[in-house]
Amino acid sequence: MRVDVAFTADEVQYKDKGDKIGVVIDVLRATSSAIMALKNGCSSFIPITTIEGARELAEKFESGKVLLGGAKRGVKVQGFDLGNSPNDYMEEMVKGKDIIFTSSNGTKAMHELKSAREVLVASFLNVSAVCDELLSLNNDVLIACSGDFGVFSLGDAVCAGMMVDRLSEGLSGGLEKSDAATVTQMLYGVHKGDIRGMLLRSEWGQHLIRLGLGRDIDTCAEIDSAPVVPRFKDGVVRIYAR
Repeated sequence: MRVDVAFTADEVQYKDKGDKIGVVIDVLRATSSAIMALKNGCSSFIPITTIEGARELAEKFESGKVLLGGAKRGVKVQGFDLGNSPNDYMEEMVKGKDIIFTSSNGTKAMHELKSAREVLVASFLNVSAVCDELLSLNNDVLIACSGDFGVFSLGDAVCAGMMVDRLSEGLSGGLEKSDAATVTQMLYGVHKGDIRGMLLRSEWGQHLIRLGLGRDIDTCAEIDSAPVVPRFKDGVVRIYAR
């Protein structure tokens, strides 16, 4: 097995994807919100790259069956039902609902990966479950960090490094790593004793704190709190049967 890492959504377009299992990460907060929504029983989670596209799609759903969720630059979109906080996606709100969701970075990364053999959705909330799935699939992997508006995101990179580290431990024959994957594993080694502190100190973590959304960081730092393996397939994120 070989693993590579893209540090931003924009970088994914330059990577070979067709024969790989893609894994999309947006720790703060899109993939964390998707994972939480699916853990809590939503019917589907549909990532859309624009606010206008999300609103247009919502009009095609039966009233009362769909929720609009998401944020731009961390702020809930005006008129949407939910923001981009994983704490918005509790069972009493999302169970049985279709969620149409847009965000600044994570939804773009999902769509950039769509030509991969499969696309898994990951964050710290389900990192062990996703790594176990990757080990069982035993295929080359491309981990796509969403980044922040085309630039590096510390939280995403450390989560990618945690995955690389666990895949390395799980493969008896050893893991072949790109330079980017090696760097993320090294970053994880620096921060593995304090994931929450790392997220709090990160640029986007500081931005969320300024917006009064520091509680989201606590939720996004909860390792393996939502052990599901969502897949992005045909434009929809669900927990599909293999």
